[in-house]
Amino acid sequence: MSNAALLGFEDRLRREIEEVERQIRELTLEKRALERQLLKARRASTVLSDVSRKNSLTRILVEEKILDALRGAKRSLSNPQLYREAKAIDADLKSSTFRTYLHRMKARGLIVTAGTNGNWRMPSEQVFLKTSHKQVT
Repeated sequence: MSNAALLGFEDRLRREIEEVERQIRELTLEKRALERQLLKARRASTVLSDVSRKNSLTRILVEEKILDALRGAKRSLSNPQLYREAKAIDADLKSSTFRTYLHRMKARGLIVTAGTNGNWRMPSEQVFLKTSHKQVT
């Protein structure tokens, strides 16, 4: 292959790479827009319509996802397992924010640690009823 042909080939490959990168940027923007629409749809279809702050809505949706995952689990779930579930709700969720959500949920008695640090489960029925009663009164 001659130098001119090789340079032409490299130029074509660079242009194709730039086109793919442009498409990725566009698809990423489109994905984010769809995620925002999904959050709006979830907000409209749930009892969350009175939540005014976006991060409050996200927090509530993430907390519900965590609780659903724990309810459906036969054993305790780890931080990474729950974080994957939470990222389905908010793809941009930071791990530090996620951990804050977990600790707030623990403080409210919605979840409890399971043996070792970083594992979570639903509280026993008796503890949950006691905690729920405190919240209602």
